[in-house]
Amino acid sequence: MKIKELWNFKYSEPILGIEIADINHNGQVEIIAHTKTGTLLFISQSGKILHQELILKESPIWHLKIYDINADGHKELILGGMDGVLKIYKCNIIYHLELIWSHKLGSSISGFFIEDINKNNLDEIIVFSLDRTLRVLDIIDGKLIWGQIFEDGIGDAMVYTNKQNANNKEIAACGNDGTIRIFEGTTGKLLWFKKYSNKLRCVNILNSNKGSLLLFGGDDKKLHFIDINSQNEIKTIKFNDYLWKCKTYPFTYRNNAIVSSYSFSYFDKAIPIQNIEFTSKLISLNEFLNINWELTGFNIESFKIKEFDKRTLIIAGTTKGKLLIIEEKSGRILFNKNYNSCINDIQIFMEKRILYSCHDDGRIICHEIDY
Repeated sequence: MKIKELWNFKYSEPILGIEIADINHNGQVEIIAHTKTGTLLFISQSGKILHQELILKESPIWHLKIYDINADGHKELILGGMDGVLKIYKCNIIYHLELIWSHKLGSSISGFFIEDINKNNLDEIIVFSLDRTLRVLDIIDGKLIWGQIFEDGIGDAMVYTNKQNANNKEIAACGNDGTIRIFEGTTGKLLWFKKYSNKLRCVNILNSNKGSLLLFGGDDKKLHFIDINSQNEIKTIKFNDYLWKCKTYPFTYRNNAIVSSYSFSYFDKAIPIQNIEFTSKLISLNEFLNINWELTGFNIESFKIKEFDKRTLIIAGTTKGKLLIIEEKSGRILFNKNYNSCINDIQIFMEKRILYSCHDDGRIICHEIDY
């Protein structure tokens, strides 16, 4: 595999995330980046800054999605940050932003996603926060459709269709109070929950040979498998570090999972980060709940699962600044380069075979993938 670095953009603050879209409908795809100090950056495909706009003064923007909320052919920006306000903007031809609506939550936004949760052929925004609430909002005006309250902040959530009740979607959410909770999508009714001893950080669904299973974990350092319908826990896998992210793929009858654990040992400023020997792992699980392979020693900040020419690859960025490309089937590392600065996010522009990484030192690095 050949990876060629095309350009290297540098900003004065950490870049927390990036998206790729033709945001102002001018026929050109832009890179939209968000920073630790609340600024949005609009960057060309050649690495030149086109515009920057302060959204949150000295406050991080954690999350950014680009989406056409009203199906008019023009994409909008959806933003959530430490200020706890979900905002939607439209962007004009010269990259100036106009606020469409905002919705105030009580604390930092943990995440959000877009889904037709009540199967009415209209999308909703599902947003969850450290203010202890999970809310379903009308995507057009931001009005609350329904909400639920946890005992503590919510770390992760996802939507799935229960095969035993295919007419209704359900939401699985997990929180800092150690609970995993299942809600009916249309009304928000709590269907069932389980409580664990420590904070839960990630949740997903795995279509396994044993049926549909909730896959989740957190600070108890265990990956839990629960049957969605019986609510019985059928298996756990023990880790040395906190469970951080879990993703399943492909979205077919049966699928696999990639799971990462995470260590906060780098918070000890007495030890240079490059000298830390991480015990965190990246593992691959199959539909039989067996581990296909595992990689140890990589503290993964972000990873994407993408198919290139019928070959599935995992592209990951680490706390130490390593950019990894991994063959999904075998776990073999095809590319490993160290940039010496934490990689906060990665994005892939499939049409051009371009890979972007954004870093804590303010860099965005553009790579061309060839193999």
